[in-house]
Amino acid sequence: MIVKFKSSIFISAVALGLLGVSCVSVPPAHGSAAKLLPADRPLTGNSAPQNVTFTGNFALYSKPPVSRGAHIVAGKATLSQLAKSTSSADNFVAERQLTAKNGSLYYKVTAFSGQYHGWIYGGKKAGHFGGGLEAFKTFNQTTPPTNLSKYTFKIAAPGFQNDGKTVTYKAPLNTTYQAGKQIGDSVRYADATFKIDGMGTRAREGDVWVHISAINSADAKANGWILYKGLRQAEAPIPNNALRIDLVDAKGNLIRYINYTSTNAQYDQPLGVPYETSWTLGNDDLANIQVAVRQALQGTGYTLDTISANQAGFLAQTKFGHRASLTVKSADPIPGNAVRINLVNDANAVIDTVDYAPTNGQPGQLLGTNSNGSASLNDTDQKAVQSAISTALKDSGYQLTDLSTDQISDLAKTKFGSAVYLKVASTDTPIADNAVRINFVDPSSGKIIKSIDYVNTDSDNPAKKGTTLGSQKSGKWLLGDRDVVEINALAASSLSGTGYLLDQEHLSDDQQRTLAQAKFGSSVSINVGKPNNSTHVNLYATDASADSANTQELTPTGLTYVNSSWEFPDVGGSSQPTYSQLSAVDIAGLSATNLANFKQALSKYSADSLTTINTSFKSAAEMQYVDNGQTASLNQTDLDSVKNNLKTSSWSTLQSPKYPVFTKDVNGSIRITWQTMTYHAQSVKQNANDQSLSVTYTVDAQ
Repeated sequence: MIVKFKSSIFISAVALGLLGVSCVSVPPAHGSAAKLLPADRPLTGNSAPQNVTFTGNFALYSKPPVSRGAHIVAGKATLSQLAKSTSSADNFVAERQLTAKNGSLYYKVTAFSGQYHGWIYGGKKAGHFGGGLEAFKTFNQTTPPTNLSKYTFKIAAPGFQNDGKTVTYKAPLNTTYQAGKQIGDSVRYADATFKIDGMGTRAREGDVWVHISAINSADAKANGWILYKGLRQAEAPIPNNALRIDLVDAKGNLIRYINYTSTNAQYDQPLGVPYETSWTLGNDDLANIQVAVRQALQGTGYTLDTISANQAGFLAQTKFGHRASLTVKSADPIPGNAVRINLVNDANAVIDTVDYAPTNGQPGQLLGTNSNGSASLNDTDQKAVQSAISTALKDSGYQLTDLSTDQISDLAKTKFGSAVYLKVASTDTPIADNAVRINFVDPSSGKIIKSIDYVNTDSDNPAKKGTTLGSQKSGKWLLGDRDVVEINALAASSLSGTGYLLDQEHLSDDQQRTLAQAKFGSSVSINVGKPNNSTHVNLYATDASADSANTQELTPTGLTYVNSSWEFPDVGGSSQPTYSQLSAVDIAGLSATNLANFKQALSKYSADSLTTINTSFKSAAEMQYVDNGQTASLNQTDLDSVKNNLKTSSWSTLQSPKYPVFTKDVNGSIRITWQTMTYHAQSVKQNANDQSLSVTYTVDAQ
């Protein structure tokens, strides 16, 4: 990857204007000192309530320290931690001041959260905070990128939650004292469209807020500030010859959508065709939709590698000019030193996956070489990949005996930390007219673990192709008792040694109904799972103590570098903008030349911009740990074992994925360091209800 930064000024929609440009904001006013009074008084006029933070040099008292009965509310160490907080709820406002006889100034301050309030020494110079206080700019406002004006937006998840992304505010949440909400419920504005006319970042979180204004004046009451991630792009109308497929997560949140079109389609015409009591989706449509879904989800952190039979039937019934939805899941992270090889069938569904990780793999580096448009892969890698694929496909009903020239080229051009898709061929024999092929499937991956052909051997009453395995009585589908017994036995035999089995080693009622409706001469899928014979362990981390209210759950990752990226626009003077979106893996893999170009471009960024970028990468790494087998090790332990090995085992200390930190020295040169967060095991508890274990860690950041 060649990264060139030309001389230009460009701010992209992704970067959201957070670069080396001056921030437009209204800092606290420090007008000329008002007349000093012997008693405390409110800050008014040019000295109206101002946002402040702490130096850590003085404590916070219940009364001015010169008053009798004053006691410490928060010590210097606590105030130092509050000053470093990454939550705007820990912003403070100075509301009143008192001038002592010796000229010392004391200020009454209140936390936006309401948790703290008290008096603190503020120096001796009126109109200027000193001592234990300093002025603090809670929000840095910038001008929205001009290309955002082309788009309209909607509130992504209308409701009434006070989470920054559901309703609008008079000012970004916890940046202006007692500013409050603009609207308390956005449900009535679910269909309203807005333009973005203001933008900026909160100082502590570094998150992006935008000011929105309604297109329709009737919706103007909702005009206000909201998190940028709380918006979604307003959708265009659905074409008459298109089926809109919404890709949603498990909670129903829209991730992406696609318009699947067909040249000869007409409005209200179904995508598929009916077949007796069910619907069938054409093979070409299924394969094309699978690819379109995969492409739409790139970079989102979500995947749907296999459209299930139920999902295909649902799509088949949906009519052109209307919409359907498919539920997607979080994608498994790809190790930074591996290339993920997804093996797909004729329907473009993933039937197995291989993570190829040679010893010399580096994040962001190509697996092979790509010079002058010609990609190649050395013989050692070719043989190793071929062997790994053959092992993965053993007994799967698929094969890939020889990598094609195109497949070798695709592999060579794939970077470590990313994925490639290779098509494999089916080795299945045709399904006999008197057989039902039962595929035992892992529901989490869609992978077929084993398949059996259940054959009707009754010579007196042979099954006919297209007839059902079971029968329907009083509107209910039933599977014969003998069939249940035989299929249970065949499943146990087929799955032996795979690590999978039927739930409780017996077909469930739902599975029996599914099999009863299966037709001879066709296939059906039944979910299987792994035995639950291990202890379930949850990992948590806190930045303070094991009893902290800030405790959050830790999540494992297989990535060495944090799965996050930033769009780095160039700064300069050219009329032709250039920019490049780089992930942590990309940055780590930059060649010496590209790294030098990258640092030169970064040297033009302001300190605030670098801080924003650093915060983004660090936030993405927080509460994640690199799992090198520690989770599996923990799941084989019990309470006593965890207690006895709390400080001495492989899971006693965990590391977050690496994240970059950009700093600029006095000469303007950029330095890039890679840092991690370290988690130290402190305590373990057992849940009385399900006997699961909870291990709590404290976190140290470099």
